[in-house]
Amino acid sequence: MSTTEQASPVTERGRRTMTKLVDAAAVVFARKGFLDTKITDITAEAGVANGSFYTYFESKEGIFRAVIDEVNERMFTKSRVPAGAGSSPYQRIEHATRAYVRAYREEAGLLMILEQVASFSPAFREMRRETRKSFRSRTERGIRRFQEAGLVSPSLPPDYTAAALISMVSNFCYMWLVLDEDYNEETAILTLSRLWAQALGIEVEPSTAPSDS
Repeated sequence: MSTTEQASPVTERGRRTMTKLVDAAAVVFARKGFLDTKITDITAEAGVANGSFYTYFESKEGIFRAVIDEVNERMFTKSRVPAGAGSSPYQRIEHATRAYVRAYREEAGLLMILEQVASFSPAFREMRRETRKSFRSRTERGIRRFQEAGLVSPSLPPDYTAAALISMVSNFCYMWLVLDEDYNEETAILTLSRLWAQALGIEVEPSTAPSDS
């Protein structure tokens, strides 16, 4: 199953058309799923001629990859802890958990489809692993910084610990936001944050979230 995307457009008009196609594909995939989506559905949603699709993408798989690339970029960016977000290790953990949960909620429909496609497509299974790797690597770096600061025991392997913690959060979000298990958002965020902190041996503090969160 090929997922190779054709060359990026060089004109402003071409870039606008490609963006319209990717945005339309995200809408259609979320509505119909991967298997039931046709290229003609995407071009109809985008309001472009069917032939224009192949100027930018060689297949449905190619445009799905472009859609998921954007999902992953948004997820990674939105869940990043900016400098100054929280004055303590626990506050930074809670901030990151809250940001990840809310980003996951926004992208849940397309993340569900990626999980489905990864179950039968080796190419998208590898893409799923690479996505997980980026989050795992960022978490691992954070754990190493905590260890260097003497906040986390050096006996914890950062790579294994990061893998276990992100699995906890991402699987919880999948069961909750994709498979519709019923949880209160604030309780979920605080529980995940506390479990994460306690697993690392970091002191849990009262939440600093705004009262309307």
